[in-house]
Formats: sequence, C-alpha cells, structure tokens
Amino acid sequence: MGGDARCRAKLSLPFHKRAERKAATATIKGYLRPEDDALLSYPEWYIVWSYQEKADFQQDHLPSGFPYFGAVRQYWSSYCCIARLIRGTYEFNGGEQVMLVVIGTSFSAEYILKGTYEKTIGRISEWTSHHGATEEDQFAYKVAREYADFVHVRPFYEFRFAPQVSGLWSGTHLFGTHILRKWERKLFLTADYTMEAFYCWVIEKLTHLTYGYEPTETYAWIDNVSSSMLGNLQHVKVVKQVGPGAFIVDIPRYQEFATVASALANEDVRFVEIAGNSQITVSVIAPRSWSNRDEKTEQLFSMPILTRPEKVRAVLRCDVERLSTALKQRQTEGVIIEHIYDY
Repeated sequence: MGGDARCRAKLSLPFHKRAERKAATATIKGYLRPEDDALLSYPEWYIVWSYQEKADFQQDHLPSGFPYFGAVRQYWSSYCCIARLIRGTYEFNGGEQVMLVVIGTSFSAEYILKGTYEKTIGRISEWTSHHGATEEDQFAYKVAREYADFVHVRPFYEFRFAPQVSGLWSGTHLFGTHILRKWERKLFLTADYTMEAFYCWVIEKLTHLTYGYEPTETYAWIDNVSSSMLGNLQHVKVVKQVGPGAFIVDIPRYQEFATVASALANEDVRFVEIAGNSQITVSVIAPRSWSNRDEKTEQLFSMPILTRPEKVRAVLRCDVERLSTALKQRQTEGVIIEHIYDY
C-alpha cells in the first residue's frame, strides 16, 4: 500500500461566499453531510469490490482459489490508512468508526471461515469432481453475481438470502454427476445462505434502530449547465436554481452517483459542492505501471487487485470544483473510474 499524502485543508472561501451558499441551502433538509464520510466510506465499499471480484472469479474458477485471506488483510490495511488520514483533520466520528469495525469483523469472520473451509474440505470436494463445476457451483455463481450487483446500489443487508436456500434445492437435481461434490455444495451453501440471511436481518434491524433509514440521494450544487441539458439526464432531479446556469440537484447515491457524475463531467458541468462539501474521494482501476501525475489530485494510497495482479486500485482525492476535470483527465489516461465516494 503506497502513498503517504496528507489530507488537504478545506477549500478556503471568502466569508460572503460561504454566507451565500449557506443561505441558499438552509431550507434543504439533509443537504450537508460530514466531509470525512468521503474517506470513511472507502473500507465499506472495499467489501463491495471484494464481492464483485469474488463473483468475477467464480465465473471461470472454483471457489477454493479465491484469495479470501488476502482480502481480509486489504480491508484492515485500508481501514488503518483511512484512520491515519483523518486523524487530526476531522473530529472523531465514533458512529462510523464503530460501524467499520463491526462490518470489518464480520467480513473477516466470513472470509476466514469460508477460506479455511474451501481450501480444505472444499478443495477435496473439488478433487472428487475432477475440478469440474456442478450445477450447484453454477447456482452459487449466479447468487454471487446477483449479490455483487445488488450491493452496488443498495445496502448489503437488504439482499434476501433466505429465498436462495429454497432456490438451491428446487433448482438443482438431487442426484447426478459428481455426487459427492453436489451434496457437499448443497449442504455448505444451505448453511452459508442461512447464516447470511440471519446476519443481514440482525444488521438491518440494528441499523434502522440506530441510524434510521439511509437517504437514497445526494445533493449537489452544479454550475455551467442549462435546463435543457438537465432535462436530458436521467436520475437527476432539480431541487433549486441558485443562479444563471447553476442548480442544486438530487443525484442517486452509491454506484449510480459515479455514473451520473461522469456523464455531467463529459458535458463540462462544474461541481461547486457535493453534500455541502469541498473535497471528494475517487477510486480508479489502473495498470500497475500507472502513476498519478496530476499535481492537483492527491493519490492517497493504492492496492493490487488480488484476482487481477496486473491492475491496481488507486484512491485519489481532489477539490469538488475540480472533479469534472479530474474525471475527464483519468479517462484520457486509460484508467477506469471505479467509484466516487459521495459521503
């Protein structure tokens, strides 16, 4: 993991500009979110990326070869790096920190248990099938793909694992080729989906009890945009016009935010604020040889993609007002904009 860059200070604005922005947004409930969430949300999203990598891996490989233990190390490495970056720059966010420790511990327990099982009993089971995939393996891949796609747009605990148990038993045959592998998979996946369903139910109840229901949209102040342009962009809702060519809009959160923000950047729209903040974090997928040469964009750290060693995930930070420029510049460099961490 590289990059020791320190967090930048907040963008300094003249007092009258700050007062104008505050007045323009005072009546918009939920407009402002803590700026450190753009950093603290990264470890949580790392779990999403790991599930995505696991689904991609299972498309062509049996699960015993997935680097479960390496993913656990990367989660805690990213968490420690983020904790160092925000220390002394932002007030301690106890709720987010506790949440990251809880989900990190559960993620670690899940992957350690699965990794230990798959690399012992699971590997023996694969050997009995001559390392061929059964219909249960194919079912597991389908569920892994659905789950990975789901957590891009919704919290993980909303995914319904319980119906997957009945789907497993009704959608696969009781007998057939590689009978030992078939039954080992049936029993393992039944236990796995049942425990996942219970865990998601518990976390959902605790989350709603503690934090309520998460908003599904992020407010953004954008400039250099016409009303007709906004009308042609899906999933962008105008909340308020704040000047000539300047609007406050609602943009869906999670992965949809990155898609919409990239589309706005390609139209030369300038972001003024996102969730009331002046800085934003972005992750990109790049070749291992890539290096950040943009002096106005910090590379906070990078990590290798465990299942694609020729690629790295680099985490960058820039001023919100430079977001469109930074996104377009990364695209010309041949890197993939993975996510924009929208607080």
